[in-house]
Amino acid sequence: MSICSTGRRWPSTLAVVLLAGAVIGCGVKEIDLAHPSVPAATTPAGGAGGNPSPAAMGGSGGSGGTNPVVASDAAAAPPTPGTRTDAAPAGGPAPPPPSSGPPLSGTTVSINGMAVPREKAIVILHIGHSNMAGRAKDPAALMPYFYDTDPHLWTYHKGGMWTPAKEWTAPDGGTPGVHPSNQGAGPGMALLRKALTFAPDAYIISIGQGESLDYGVSCPSFRKGGLFHDKIAGPALELKGKVTFAGLFVMLGYDARTAGSALNGGFLACLQALINDFRTDLGAPDLPLIQNDYERGATGSFSPMCCGAPQVIAQLAQVPMTISRSVLVPTEGIEMQDDHHFDMAGHKEWADRVFKGMADKGLLPWATVKP
Repeated sequence: MSICSTGRRWPSTLAVVLLAGAVIGCGVKEIDLAHPSVPAATTPAGGAGGNPSPAAMGGSGGSGGTNPVVASDAAAAPPTPGTRTDAAPAGGPAPPPPSSGPPLSGTTVSINGMAVPREKAIVILHIGHSNMAGRAKDPAALMPYFYDTDPHLWTYHKGGMWTPAKEWTAPDGGTPGVHPSNQGAGPGMALLRKALTFAPDAYIISIGQGESLDYGVSCPSFRKGGLFHDKIAGPALELKGKVTFAGLFVMLGYDARTAGSALNGGFLACLQALINDFRTDLGAPDLPLIQNDYERGATGSFSPMCCGAPQVIAQLAQVPMTISRSVLVPTEGIEMQDDHHFDMAGHKEWADRVFKGMADKGLLPWATVKP
């Protein structure tokens, strides 16, 4: 007779023991350089390489209507995705094992059809001039680090489109989809990979936009109502409330050397207003501002000693004291691709400095690995 049955009486003590056993058992990503052939990305599991169509990636690619890729179901939240078991990305160390993170809210976002808790969906908002857009081509040994995909690294595009992250994560161009011949890797993938080492069981998401000085980039152009604002704020607003925003990562400065509005403290004031715009619109009053210091390795007319750069540098030095929850990322000694752009080793080093500065200031509340 099965002990799951209730058809037979048992002595009281034995019945308690057997009943307990029965419950358990029956339970229940300006200087025109030669354009290299960009290597094909490693094909992620279950998908094609390159830039898949929205349908292929499980997104709508749609315009208007309810965004089908963002979901919230507090009453029936799916389990937290499992711990990473995939191999370390080429060019980088194996991520450390995860530890316990913050409690889950029950809110999820659908990443390529996979429900991910808000606390495990970490968004990197990254904007700036051409150094952010990317011009890096060397060293060749770091190509996989910037161009190979990882199942925990994604790019989100306005309209519900998800693609596996790889460079270019924030390309520029005067015409949509048409990039300058010197387009190369930027800091996007380095930021994503470094963030993943602090939260190995999370999914790190890029929303980025870089623009050359040739296309009119400036601090005001990224502010609300500016020329490029919607390119970053548009997709970010679609994910509002469903993800964790890690910060606004900014590479601006060259634009302010001769701009009249940037003189006499104007550039610093614009940076303050810029982060205020994003904090307000995203409902994230504690959103960190991570600002690049002036590229100290630049030469010629971009040299930190030339052409208006000193007044920009003086304002940047005030960022940590003036803007709350901000980090100024030092650039001395970072490897350069040309007279004012980092190479891939430079971008990787820059990302390391970014997260060191954030860790030092306690700006990684989403990290599950102790900094």
